[in-house]
Amino acid sequence: KVTGVAQYADDIQFGNALLYARIKRSPHPHALIKKIDASKARTLPGVKAVVTGEDFPGYIGLYLQDRFIFCRDRVRYVGDPVVGVAAASPEAAQKALDLIEVEYEVLPPVLDPEFGASPEAPVLHPDLGKYVVANFIFPQPGTNISNHFKIRKGDVDAVWSKCASVIERKYRIPHIQHVPLEPHVAIARVDTSGEVTLWDSSQSPFAQRDLIAQSLGINQSSMRVVAPLVGGGFGGKAGVSMESLAVAIATRAKGHPVKVLLTREEEFYTSFVRQGLVACFKMGCDRDGKLLAMHNTFYWDGGAYTEYGVNITRAAGYSSTGPYEVPNVKTDSYCVYTNHPVGGPMRGFGMPEMHAGLEQCIDELAARIGMDAVEFRRRNVLKADSILATGGRMHPTGISQCLEQAAEALG
Repeated sequence: KVTGVAQYADDIQFGNALLYARIKRSPHPHALIKKIDASKARTLPGVKAVVTGEDFPGYIGLYLQDRFIFCRDRVRYVGDPVVGVAAASPEAAQKALDLIEVEYEVLPPVLDPEFGASPEAPVLHPDLGKYVVANFIFPQPGTNISNHFKIRKGDVDAVWSKCASVIERKYRIPHIQHVPLEPHVAIARVDTSGEVTLWDSSQSPFAQRDLIAQSLGINQSSMRVVAPLVGGGFGGKAGVSMESLAVAIATRAKGHPVKVLLTREEEFYTSFVRQGLVACFKMGCDRDGKLLAMHNTFYWDGGAYTEYGVNITRAAGYSSTGPYEVPNVKTDSYCVYTNHPVGGPMRGFGMPEMHAGLEQCIDELAARIGMDAVEFRRRNVLKADSILATGGRMHPTGISQCLEQAAEALG
């Protein structure tokens, strides 16, 4: 890497056979697709393939199969892929995009996850009840909730009157883009016998092989994913985002490697983002600083499709009491469809977003009863054999020692 010898996906050379792909994307956060006219683009010199959602009817998704490779009936975020073009040069591909006409019927968007979870919000996925879903994900058909993870321990409502202090707070955490130095890039080639090779900047080559092959009806043994060095991912190159676009287009230009390389601008609004969060905390303690109850409700902004979002919702639900032992817990963690970019994993997998608000509440609760924040944590932190919110028994973690050493180091 230091000498520049390291080879990344965009460095791989394919000679004159390489085709350059560009994607016609939705300019609307939410709309029905009424008509696509790509006739002018198909006749443009240098254009080798033009594909739409009509060419690829299979669903794709990691935990919940809720999207098409190219949109078929509606678009759900600004940047949703509608038409793919492969041409002999980047300029020809871009010119072809400009010639494609798409007619939309604009629909009201959902731009806030808390509103999206309410009965008043427009339903973004009317077919939610028909999607193939993993057996540990619990969508609610007829709503925008793609997963509802809940915990019930003890009796929260019976304890509030026994608390010396109770605090309620709401925090909003925005989307974050991973911004790797290397943008997303994928090069796919389908040979005349149907064998598929995908070279891409990937954190999940096996998941990409399995999910893309399944969506396109390709035998998994006929598809190979080659993942060279990754120039930064942080979770944003896990799962399947733009990689399936290259493979889909390549099926219509057999023998040619087809490259999709996102611009830096596209990185910000078409690749995975860390999910936004609206976190509502209610917690109470006794006069001695012992936590008695927590009632936490999380509205995760999963974006237009779910991908990793439903599992981040689940992970945060499991950890919703933070590193503390709480005898009475009520947690509702919702993954909510919105018309934002697709939510994916990022380092921490839901923990930084959730803990940011939780720890502020702990500080404020300690101040309310006049107790030092370190002492408050000392009395509540998980220890060996502590009972977790899920009923499990905690193993030794060293967190008590970490607390003491941190407090000493900070004075």
